[in-house]
Amino acid sequence: MGLADSAIAGGSRLHEDLGLDSFRLLELCLYVIELGVDLSEANWLEIETVGELYHRYRAGPPAADSQPLPAASAVSAVPAGIGVGAASLDGPAGLAGPGLAGPGMAGPGMAGAAAAAAASAAAGSLALPPPRFAGRFLRLMPVLPASTPFLYELAVTPEIGFRWRYRGSVPSYPQFEQELWQGVLTQFVIESIETARPVGHAICYNPEFTLGYAYVGAAISADYTGSGLAVEALDLFVRYVFDIWPFRKLYFEVPEFNYPQFAGADREKSAGGALELEGRLRRHDFYRGRYWDRLILAVYRDSTDGDAR
Repeated sequence: MGLADSAIAGGSRLHEDLGLDSFRLLELCLYVIELGVDLSEANWLEIETVGELYHRYRAGPPAADSQPLPAASAVSAVPAGIGVGAASLDGPAGLAGPGLAGPGMAGPGMAGAAAAAAASAAAGSLALPPPRFAGRFLRLMPVLPASTPFLYELAVTPEIGFRWRYRGSVPSYPQFEQELWQGVLTQFVIESIETARPVGHAICYNPEFTLGYAYVGAAISADYTGSGLAVEALDLFVRYVFDIWPFRKLYFEVPEFNYPQFAGADREKSAGGALELEGRLRRHDFYRGRYWDRLILAVYRDSTDGDAR
C-alpha cells in the first residue's frame, strides 16, 4: 500500500481531511457529473467523504429517459473563494460564509460567447444575448423588498456575521434597510435552483470608474460549508459585472484566516489560477485574541488568452 493509499480512506472528508478548497470541490462535483453520475444539489451537499462520493458514483448514471441538467458554469482555477472550512471573504469586501468560496473564474465559454457576439455585430445584428444569471445549481436573483429579511438574517447569524459587512455587530433592522444599498453598485440574492430558496448574497461596491476597478464579495449560508457550490454563483456574478461595466479588475478583501479557502485560485500557487495577490494590510483584522493580515486579491478582465475571468 502506497502513501496515497494509506493517506486516503473511505472515511476521509473531502474538505477537512483532504484540504479541497471551494474551487477544487466544485471542479470535483462537475467532473463527477460529466462521468454520468446523477448528482443533484441536495446529493452533493450530503456528500462529505470519499466513501460517500464513491457510493454515489457506483449508483450509476440517471435513467435513460431522464432529462440532463443544464450545462454547468465554467470554472477553471481548479483550485473560493471564493474553497472560502469557512469560505469567506470579508465584509462587503469579500466572500463570507462557511462553505463559499471565491472567485477563480475562467473557461472557454466566455471565449465562445465573445466570438458569437463579434459575428453577430459583423452581421449588423443587435440581438445580443442577456447576461447569464443561472448555473447548474445556483442562480442570481434581484434584491427586492421581500429579500431584506433573509439578507438581514444572513448578516447577523453567528456563523456568518463575524465575517460579513458588520463584522459581528448586530444592527437594528431599520438601520440595515437604510444601509443595504449604501455604496453598492449592484447586488443579487443567490438562490438555489433546486429548492428556489435564498442561500446567499453577492455584492459589488465602492466602484471607481475613473481608474477601472470595484470591490466584490459574497456571503453564503452555513449549510453550504465545504460544498464549493458558492463558487458557481461567484463566477456568474463576476462575469456579470465585467459584462455590464468596463472595469479592468475586481478586488476581493480576504482576512488571512480565510485565505486557505482561496489558495487554489492564487496564480502563484496554482497553474491557471485567476486570482492575484496584490496587497497585504498588516495586522488589520482582529479575531479570537490576535490580529490578522487582510489580503487584497484581484481578478482581471483580461487573461493571457483574452478571456474574461
